[in-house]
Amino acid sequence: MKAMNSGRVPISLFVIAAFGAMLCFWAYPAPAATAAPSAEEAAGATAAPDEEEGTGFIESESTPSAHGKKGKFPWLVAAVVLVAGGAALYFLVLKKKNYTLTVSVGEGVTGTPAAGTATHKKGTVINYNYSLQAGYDNLVVTLDGAPVAASGTVTMNAGHILEAAATKTFVLTVTRGGHVEGTPGSGSYNHARGTNVAYSYAPAAGYSNLEVKLDNVLVPNAGTVAMNGNHTLTALLRGANLTVESTPAGARIFIDNVDSGRTTPYTFTYNTAVTRTVLLQHSCGYKEYYQSVSVAVGETKTVSHAFVAGIKEDFEVPPSSCWLPYHAASWGDTGHGEYRYSGAASRWSTSAYNFPFSGNYTVIIRINRKSGITAAPNGFFLGSGTDMTNASGYVFYYYASPGQYGIVRTTNFNFVTATGAAFPIKALTASAAIKAGLGQFNVLKVVKTGSQYTFYINNTALHTFNDATHAASIVALALYSGGVSTLVEYEYVYLNPSA
Repeated sequence: MKAMNSGRVPISLFVIAAFGAMLCFWAYPAPAATAAPSAEEAAGATAAPDEEEGTGFIESESTPSAHGKKGKFPWLVAAVVLVAGGAALYFLVLKKKNYTLTVSVGEGVTGTPAAGTATHKKGTVINYNYSLQAGYDNLVVTLDGAPVAASGTVTMNAGHILEAAATKTFVLTVTRGGHVEGTPGSGSYNHARGTNVAYSYAPAAGYSNLEVKLDNVLVPNAGTVAMNGNHTLTALLRGANLTVESTPAGARIFIDNVDSGRTTPYTFTYNTAVTRTVLLQHSCGYKEYYQSVSVAVGETKTVSHAFVAGIKEDFEVPPSSCWLPYHAASWGDTGHGEYRYSGAASRWSTSAYNFPFSGNYTVIIRINRKSGITAAPNGFFLGSGTDMTNASGYVFYYYASPGQYGIVRTTNFNFVTATGAAFPIKALTASAAIKAGLGQFNVLKVVKTGSQYTFYINNTALHTFNDATHAASIVALALYSGGVSTLVEYEYVYLNPSA
């Protein structure tokens, strides 16, 4: 029997002693006082001896003492009741049962309570909370073998076992080159520690000289990788290897301005030394990236790029799908580095970039009106949406001849029909900064800081104004054709966000 609380021992002894005394008093009452005999009884008592002595056979029966046979039975009852009552009092009233909580915390898990064994009184509520350490996955918490949440409580109404375990994972980075077949393919894979990852590679038909390396050490073309740490696995044909990577992955890869049909990450293998221009094009809102690289036979070069927000299109490759031309048949690439409009729209023609840019930014566009009306706007629009039939924003433009520029604020303006509200912020003004005439490139730039706009042409600041009427987050190329056959080329479009 476990020791009772020291504060309760005197009370329990007192209760047991008092209870026993009461039982004893009930079981053994005090004898009654003896009454004085009457004269007849006294005389009878005197005569009795003579009768007894005369016969010699008949003896007087005396009354048994109160302390005889019947006196022992109440004492036995008292003892049994005393022991049973004391035990019941201890177990039912004085003693509160304890239970054990056994905690197991595995590698890669942090939290409370810590691993070990602890005793708690019945009804105690224990809080627990566990989480993964860096480099571990798959946190599993169980109570008595049943899965539970990563944090919660345990009520000690019985003995319990609380366990928290995790899985250590390692990364296998795979590069499978061009004209190589097999698995796994290029990418990064997470595997639990101790996993054996099978691999198998072979050259594609018509190719040879395959090299498979594990952590840059030659290994057989097929085998397993024991995931006891992070590993790199490469399967490349011997030659000039060009690896192209990006963050985020999935960028289209153009080699020498031709779509390769591949996306990052990918490795190209050439039989001879090469020099290649790599252009990467990701989703809307990211700038294009290009780099020229030379690779010798037996060498591996890597082009790696982390994309940044903005617009950077030089149109050395076909315009990205982010552009939304209104007269789609009239817009396309020239094949030599320009985005071209060639048509005869009755009013304006536009092509909006389908991504919003909030905050501050700088837009730079290089334009050349090669044919059409000279006294007609060439420029771009900064507005609140891509619907150019209901456009609200600001138009920055110039005339090829006689070399004038202007700025207009539009509200619900339809560029196709040239209807809607148009308010001149800067009326047509001549400027020597403009290269006048057809066939002349002019660079237009707008710096937006809050609701302030500064308009430049050929790096000359022409006008600054403040206007918070519209939230200008969309860029659209905009030109006026007026029903006349017109050819306008945009050599590049840049948008650089700023703090």
